[in-house]
Amino acid sequence: MLDKADSRLDVPAQPPRGEPVPARSRFLRPLVQFALMALVLAGAWVAMDRLAASKKERTPRAFTPLVYTVETATAERADNRPDIRLYGQVETGRNVDLRVAVSGDVVEIHPDLVAGRRVTQGTVLLRVDPFAYEGALVEARANLASTRAAIAEIDARLASEREQLEAADAQLELGRADLERALSLAQTGALTDKEVDARRLVLSQREQASSQRRNNILIAEAQRTQQEANAERLEWKVREAERKLQETALVAPFDGVISDESVETGRSVNANEVVASIYDDTALDVKFTLTNAQYGRMATDADPLIGREVELSWTVGGTAYTWPATIDRIGARVTAERGGVEVFARIGEADNPVRLRPGAFVSLTVPDRIWPQTFRLPETAVRNSDHVFLVVDGKLERREVQLIAWDGENAILDGDLNDGDRVLVTRLTEASEGVSVREPSGEPAPSEASGAETPDAAE
Repeated sequence: MLDKADSRLDVPAQPPRGEPVPARSRFLRPLVQFALMALVLAGAWVAMDRLAASKKERTPRAFTPLVYTVETATAERADNRPDIRLYGQVETGRNVDLRVAVSGDVVEIHPDLVAGRRVTQGTVLLRVDPFAYEGALVEARANLASTRAAIAEIDARLASEREQLEAADAQLELGRADLERALSLAQTGALTDKEVDARRLVLSQREQASSQRRNNILIAEAQRTQQEANAERLEWKVREAERKLQETALVAPFDGVISDESVETGRSVNANEVVASIYDDTALDVKFTLTNAQYGRMATDADPLIGREVELSWTVGGTAYTWPATIDRIGARVTAERGGVEVFARIGEADNPVRLRPGAFVSLTVPDRIWPQTFRLPETAVRNSDHVFLVVDGKLERREVQLIAWDGENAILDGDLNDGDRVLVTRLTEASEGVSVREPSGEPAPSEASGAETPDAAE
């Protein structure tokens, strides 16, 4: 209560409502406020002036030119061959579909006749029921034996006919001699005409018998020829039956890996039906595509494209394994959809813990053509693909060059360079004609002051 009373006492008395404020008070109040503000600003200016006057004078530092520490490479003319990085796919150079040559029920399958298993040449992969083919072979051999027996019989008959022919010819000669004597005796009257006619009849009978024997021999010889032809046909039948019996067993034609199989024991197969596939894992090819420009350069190089050594790499489980390969042939036509020429290289052997498989996507390093008497420099040395900077007496000099090819992190180029030139390879954003530089182990340029700054160049 007392506080409230005191506060009321401190409040200045307000003029009664309705009474006018004196004009003098309204005029003095703005003047006082302006004077206070001017006084504050004047005091602040005086303080600032005194602070500035009390500052110590500093002598400006003399200008020193910048010298950049850079790295260089020595230019050397040589025959350079860049490598081209390409990608390709492994393919089988020797792939065969295995077909059964005969029909029948499968009675035996080799345990390794499974996709992914490796088999050796001559392994019996499956066997078809041979019962019917064994019977066909027995029948063919029996028919051949019967024909050979018939030939033997004809030979015996021919021998008999030839012996009888010899006897008939002897009797014929005797009959002719007897007829000649009878004719002589008949002229003398010792024999009658009847007796002479009897001798003529005997001679005629003997001629007929001799002729019959000759005919029998001709017929037997014809029969023998016929039987010999039949025997040849039956011999082929025997060989055919033997072959079909052998073909009841499907064997691996070479060492390789089974890539596909579709047969089980008890299944009935037809002749010429594909039951498995095999590829030679020692005859793999890698197929890749060269662009028209790349093919044109390599095809016109002194080193022929066919026979050129390449290297392929296959990354498995985070580890890259390499194999050698030799370009073996070029595709028969240009691949329009890829815009290039297909090339095939035969993959060689390598001592790697993993084996290449068809379908693997691999990277290749293919040697390009040889560029004679050119320079190989790091890619950081080339500026805008048309010039480099030389370090001459601690200064940069620009030289025009022609970029020929890239080889990984290096550039192959030619231009206004000489052997032994020191070429700037550090990336300087301020690189231009006349900039002062020094190498890490070099001395400053002669024109530099002893106290020149040498900052490291920014990449």
